[in-house]
Amino acid sequence: MKHDFWHQRWQNNEIGFHQQEVNPYLAHYYGHLGPDLAARSNLKVFVPLCGKSQDMLWLSQNGYAVVGVEVSQIAVEDFFRENALPLEKSEQGAHIKYASGNIEIWQGDYFTLQREQLGAISDVYDRASLIALPPEMRSDYASKMAELLAPGERILLVTLSYDQQQMSGPPFSVAADEVQTLYQANFQIDKLAARNILEQELRFKQKGLTALHETAYKLKRNE
Repeated sequence: MKHDFWHQRWQNNEIGFHQQEVNPYLAHYYGHLGPDLAARSNLKVFVPLCGKSQDMLWLSQNGYAVVGVEVSQIAVEDFFRENALPLEKSEQGAHIKYASGNIEIWQGDYFTLQREQLGAISDVYDRASLIALPPEMRSDYASKMAELLAPGERILLVTLSYDQQQMSGPPFSVAADEVQTLYQANFQIDKLAARNILEQELRFKQKGLTALHETAYKLKRNE
């Protein structure tokens, strides 16, 4: 799955993966159970393969600094335009940096991103990154994430799992045993919650799925 695939999806507006609503796990763990507003000003959340996710706007409006990376220029520019955010744009090496207030998005390749570009992040929010990648890319993705994170930094990882005989991705099915395989060498892994969301995601039911399980994990980078 090359960059051209995602560029084509954005050019054709084939973005069924884009959600208009804020993810409930994000709102729960970073809102209801999150730190108070004063403490949030010291936290910076990295959103890989961010698209034009409204979750970034929610994080920003709720006191968190946000940094994302996204390969599609269309997605990045749509995010700032659709949310009426004034922006500063600068070319820095292989990436283009878009910034507005406490939101930064690096337009370019996740795999060539450097930790110095992210700054002092505290958390990662991965709702649609790992599951956007086919199996042969996931190990490199997880290894790059371990490279980018310092000890103690956390990931809220949200995955989907389903019968792959009934549907092919993206979004791809990533089961709990694969999460363990990908991350256990570098992260402490805790399962937070799981639920069957098929009735809330009717487009997947129409594709033939009989169950669609969404699972949230907390990962913490090892010392």
